Formats: sequence, structure tokens, C-alpha cells
Amino acid sequence: MRNFSCLFLLTLFLVSLYTKADAVRPPLKPLNREQLQKMIADADVIATGTVIRANLSKTLQPPLETVMIHVTMSPERILKGDGLTESIAIEESYQHFSENADVPDSHQATEKTVTAHIAGPSPPVGKYQDGDRILVFLKSIDGLNQYRPLGSGNYDAYLGVFQITSKGVEPDRYRFDDTLAAYAGAETDFLNFIISIKGEQR
Repeated sequence: MRNFSCLFLLTLFLVSLYTKADAVRPPLKPLNREQLQKMIADADVIATGTVIRANLSKTLQPPLETVMIHVTMSPERILKGDGLTESIAIEESYQHFSENADVPDSHQATEKTVTAHIAGPSPPVGKYQDGDRILVFLKSIDGLNQYRPLGSGNYDAYLGVFQITSKGVEPDRYRFDDTLAAYAGAETDFLNFIISIKGEQR
């Protein structure tokens, strides 16, 4: 019983450290042209498309919980990458200290916005909801026909998932600088800007 109490107190202490560290983490600077150039160069695939399926699964190994996000995207326009015509499989995963002992059924998140309950601020992962249009910058996962967004799970990197709305192209967790914001107000303008930068890199 004493060992269990010690383990419980240690878990609470680690959760407290984790939460405090992330709470004071400074926000990223606005994304600028130079950083966008690097994202374009680093990506194996740059595409726009519609989310046709999004779900998550969780595995609990106290005090950590591993969250796997599975997304199927129907591409509309491929700005970089070859051989992608029908669908793009996107996977993201991260671990966090869980406040819940119960593992939720993975089917609960099907056809809903993908979210996860965590202790402290969540790691940066894409927001996916069935029917949403998105712009993605992706890296291949071990040469498989699956991809992970640039910056996924990394607080110090720019996440390569953007929402396409009536207001244009919108990032999450950070902002565009004034130059990029001028292009991002219209989807076509922003995509053409990406194409022009990509052309300069040849």
C-alpha cells in the first residue's frame, strides 16, 4: 500500500511539472516567408483536400496515455508530391500524462472533431473534422503510404496543417506575419504564393 501511495504522489508531481512547463512555454513567432520556404523544402507532400474520415485511438500505460490520430483526406490539388490521386492517409501520435484511468472507446471520436483530454496544454496536432477543407505539409512515415504533418507534436516547430475557410487559409497555435497574412486572405493567392516559392527552390 505504501508503494502505491509513493507511486501516486510521484505521478501527481510529474503531472504538475508537465503542466507548469507547458503553461509557461512562449508562443511561436508569426510564420514568415523564410520559415514557409523551409516548410516547403522539408515537405514530401503539399496538398489541399477534404477530410473524409477522422478518428482516434488511445492506449493507457499509467501514468502515460498514447493517443493515435488517424485521418483520411481526399486530395483536391497536389502542390508537391507524386502519385497521390485517391486518398492521403495522415497519422499523428503523442503521449501525455493522463488524468483518467479509463480508456475511452476509439469509436467515440469517429465523425467528430478529434480531441483528447489531457493534463495540461495539448501537444500541437492538427484539427480534423469530417468535411473540413485543409492544406497540409506532410512527411512520409518510413517510406509507407502514410504521412505525418510537419511539426506534429513539437512545440518549437510550425504545424503543417492549415484550415481553409471562407476567410482564407488559417493556421493553428500561431499567426502569419504581415506578408503571409496578405496572401492568406484568399486560398488561391496563398497557393500561388507557395507555388512561386517552390519554383524558386529548383
